[in-house]
Amino acid sequence: MKSDKNPETIQTMFNMISEKYDFINNVISFGTQKCIKKRCIKLLDIKPNSNVVDLCCGTGDLAYLIKRQQPKASVMGIDFSENMIEIAKDKVKGVNFFLGDATALPFPDNTFDFVTMGFGLRNIQNAEKAIEEVYRILKPNGEFLHLDFGEKNIISFLFDKFVPVTSGLFSNNSYAYRYLINSKKMFLSPNELIKDFESKGFKLKQRKDFIFKIISCQIMKKYS
Repeated sequence: MKSDKNPETIQTMFNMISEKYDFINNVISFGTQKCIKKRCIKLLDIKPNSNVVDLCCGTGDLAYLIKRQQPKASVMGIDFSENMIEIAKDKVKGVNFFLGDATALPFPDNTFDFVTMGFGLRNIQNAEKAIEEVYRILKPNGEFLHLDFGEKNIISFLFDKFVPVTSGLFSNNSYAYRYLINSKKMFLSPNELIKDFESKGFKLKQRKDFIFKIISCQIMKKYS
């Protein structure tokens, strides 16, 4: 899962697109992204006393859905984009959002019952270290929900052609959406991801695919 992504470049890019991030995501997903995220969070048995952290939280969509599903759970959101965090704080109440690096998390071992990450892992230069950090901070029997692009099929190919044209109508930052497509093309398939997660100690609990498998969710469990 190695990548040549420069963290400062990626951080600057997300700060620049933060204002229109939610809107453009809805446009390029035809409004399906919120529904998909909601269905994924419902797969988790989050209890009132659960501790949950959403890594690469962006503008707080998953954190919002977690808090809505279980209002009494303790929920945190971490991202390295200052502008994304500020939007999340305004958008989502009852969640503690703060700046942080997913490869160097400031938590003791075995802290969280659930860790979630949506559309973030492929943006991390040292993704292997981020996965190790997720495993470290999860409690035994804790679960990691990972959501991102999935199979590279004909629907995925059409999406790759559609996004640059559509996003160009609403954003002046063409680099960001070229980056989106390139990072998607380079990203591991769901089967490859599962093998990588399992090499770090996780075991697959459940996989769920959406929109002709171009979006995939993997729920990985830490048994020790």
